[in-house]
Amino acid sequence: GYSGMGPYRGGQAELLRVPFADVNCLKLPGTPGDELEDDFVLLADIFPTAFHACELANVQAGSSVAIFGAGPVGLLSAHSALLRGASEVFVVDSIPERLKKARECGAIAIDFRKGDPVEQIFEHRRKNARFMQSLRAGEEKMLGVMCGIDAVGYQARDFSDPGYEEPNEVLDALARVINPTGVLGIIGVYMPQDPGATGEAAKKGRFELPWGAFWEKGIGVGRGQCPVKRYNVRLRDLIVAGRAKPSFIVSHRLPLSDAPRAYEHFDR
Repeated sequence: GYSGMGPYRGGQAELLRVPFADVNCLKLPGTPGDELEDDFVLLADIFPTAFHACELANVQAGSSVAIFGAGPVGLLSAHSALLRGASEVFVVDSIPERLKKARECGAIAIDFRKGDPVEQIFEHRRKNARFMQSLRAGEEKMLGVMCGIDAVGYQARDFSDPGYEEPNEVLDALARVINPTGVLGIIGVYMPQDPGATGEAAKKGRFELPWGAFWEKGIGVGRGQCPVKRYNVRLRDLIVAGRAKPSFIVSHRLPLSDAPRAYEHFDR
C-alpha cells in the first residue's frame, strides 16, 4: 500500500513503521472504538488530502466550487469547502450512492449520465434567479465557478461512455466550468510513468491540457501531494469541537482478515 511517506513501505498492513514517531504522531483524545474513532482514522490521509485540495483551489468564504469525483477525497473536499465557508459546492460523479453522500453533506450532486456536467452546472446557476439578478451587464460569462477540483486523476471516465477511460475528460471540463481568474486544484493522481496506460505519451505521464483556455481565462493551477502535518492538528480540533464529521463517508467496518475481499469490492 502507498504510505504517503515517500520510499517507506505502506501502512495498510498488520504492522506499521512510523519514522520519527515523536513528531509524526498526532495525539488524540478518547478511547479506541469510541464515537470519534472513524473521524480520527480519516486524519491519517483522506481528510487532510481533501482539505489540501481546497487549499490548492483557493476555496475561501463565499467561493463557488465544482468538484469532479465523489470518491472519499471528492466527498471530503466538498465537506472541507463548506467548512471553509463556500457559498455553493457542486459534486460531479455517476454513481448514485456517491451522489447521495454528496447531497447529505450539503453539496449539489451532478450526475454526468444525465448530460454534459458543465452544462448542468451552468443551467443550475441560470435557474437561480437571485444569482442571475446579482450579475452586472456583461457578467454572464461568470456562470461557472471560481474554484475547481479534480479529485479523479488520470483514470477519468468518458462522460458519454463511462466504460472507457478518457484521461483528459475532467481537466477539459474544469477548463470550461472555471470562471476567468478562478483556480484549479488537482488532487487526483497523475503518474510520471504508467506502463499500463493507453498511448505512448500517457505511459510517460504526459497528458493533453486545454492550456489555451487556462491561459486566456487567467486560471491558476495548484497541484500535488498533501503535506498532512500542515493540517492534521487543525482538522483534529474541528472534529473534537463537533464542526467536522468526515466519517459520514464510512460505509463498512471490516476486520483486517477481510481486507483482500474489501479491496476487490473497492476495485469494482
